[in-house]
Amino acid sequence: MIRFRNPGTQYTTQIQVFKELYKEYSDCASFSLDDMAHTIARTRLMTAYGYAGGAALALSQTENDSLNSTKMNAKMYAEVFRLLGWVSSVGSGSYPLCFTYIGYHVANADDEEVRSLYEQCVIGINNPQEIMDVLYTEEVRFFKAALLTFQDMDGIMYKHELCYGPMSVDDLDAQQYKRMITRLKSIRGSYARYQKAYKELCDSLSVKPTLPDNSTRLPIAFMKSCGWVESERSNTLFPPKSLECLRLTQHGNEMAESIKMLKDLRLKEFRSYDGKVRQALIRLGIYSMLERAGYDTTPVQSIIWKDTATCEEILNSKKLLFSPYQTIRVDEVDAAMGIVRESTSSRSTNVSLAGIQRTDSLNKRIRLSAGNNLVHDSDEEVQSFTEKVKSLRAQNLRIVDIVQIIFDGMIAATQTRFYPFVAMLFRVLGFEVQVSRPGDNGARWDAIIIDEINSIPIEIKSPTEEQHISLKAIRQALENKVILLSRNTHPTTPETTSLAVGYYLPNDRAEVTNLILDFKKAYGFSIGVIDLSTLLKIAVSVIVDGSSFDRQALIRLEGFARVSLR
Repeated sequence: MIRFRNPGTQYTTQIQVFKELYKEYSDCASFSLDDMAHTIARTRLMTAYGYAGGAALALSQTENDSLNSTKMNAKMYAEVFRLLGWVSSVGSGSYPLCFTYIGYHVANADDEEVRSLYEQCVIGINNPQEIMDVLYTEEVRFFKAALLTFQDMDGIMYKHELCYGPMSVDDLDAQQYKRMITRLKSIRGSYARYQKAYKELCDSLSVKPTLPDNSTRLPIAFMKSCGWVESERSNTLFPPKSLECLRLTQHGNEMAESIKMLKDLRLKEFRSYDGKVRQALIRLGIYSMLERAGYDTTPVQSIIWKDTATCEEILNSKKLLFSPYQTIRVDEVDAAMGIVRESTSSRSTNVSLAGIQRTDSLNKRIRLSAGNNLVHDSDEEVQSFTEKVKSLRAQNLRIVDIVQIIFDGMIAATQTRFYPFVAMLFRVLGFEVQVSRPGDNGARWDAIIIDEINSIPIEIKSPTEEQHISLKAIRQALENKVILLSRNTHPTTPETTSLAVGYYLPNDRAEVTNLILDFKKAYGFSIGVIDLSTLLKIAVSVIVDGSSFDRQALIRLEGFARVSLR
């Protein structure tokens, strides 16, 4: 059974601790466990014996490291960060540590950006691997296996089912996975059967019942932080006992579906290829992870194309799921990425991480949350759209399926149909929107969100004009903002966004990103870019789930809007 030895820590604390460590040691070739303990204590991110800071360090000093609470706390974080691929061991031992290319991106991402990358790192955890002290024989990408198990178990599981389920299976063996699901289902329906199964697991491992239970703490914390599961009390799994279980969320279900479409590469298969192919797979694995997390990989697109051609027979037209820093030693990954570390001494500076650059575009997440929003609008267009969405939902379609059906249906829409449709979607979100009449040269913008403080001009491009939002649309969005401020026809502020809305996001997102940044630097104005799919996801979620969304994030949008369905 895979054992996650560390207790579950809060996502926000993990990020905060890691960023403090990066701030302190990013110019060092490596850093030690003692370095970590001092930094965590100094920044008062941990306590010992009720004290923080220097007092906690002083009280923790013992000759026996296992009794040194500050050092053990640092070790806990170190193992979590190694598991996530943010740091890696230098040399043959467990310590000292160095930051990885992925760790660089985590440390430099803002609060919204880092969550998507965190999610990809959690999916990247797999066994067996070459980076951790404890090696397991199970060949399993645990969190992928867990999500698929949730799906096969009607979307709900008790924590100990993780132990004798996906923690104890080789998920590459389809028959073994199937037997595991059959066994889990056979135990359901009786608390006595559950007790017997859990006792048999503990006896087979020769451990006390608390050990497997503790092993569920970190994976549950990971899954909750990613928004894949939420707690739900149920007495239907093992009656008559009522237990606090885990329910798969819609976002968790969508993540499971997306993983099924990827080529899942594990250590054994990776080692079966020659050196040239292994290096290509390393680069593809890292860039694919960043791309799925919303980073713009345009600057390395030529490398991706070349490596994809090299690995064509392996990928079979699929994207790659392979996280090198979570699977193999850092020196092999760095060599493939062109990263050179000039020294391995603990406090040496002048570290050259060649090739490390921030490649993410302006990706801003519009966060959805639970709510009780209802669409109260007498507008016939809004009512018609609402009825269509509810009709599709009544066919047991998921939100993502409903979005895709409506999205596909707009591919041939002209200005006459598309502009009012976009305006209607914003009205579903609760905004007051006016659409300019075709041919009215007096109204510079195609539509405008009217607000007492933050009116927002909207430049719209129908798919028959251009399927991908162009540079021209971004320039027109800037012009709209300038004209709105100068004419003062509707109240707005310089900080309020100006929107460009179209069918697809721009083809060349790097060029558009640079233009948006240039406009911000030169004029101080923010340009927001929204594709139809993203706008539909928010609107359909509001109708189906009564979801709330981050209104201020949209009003202050700079760059490309993103949304993850709950």
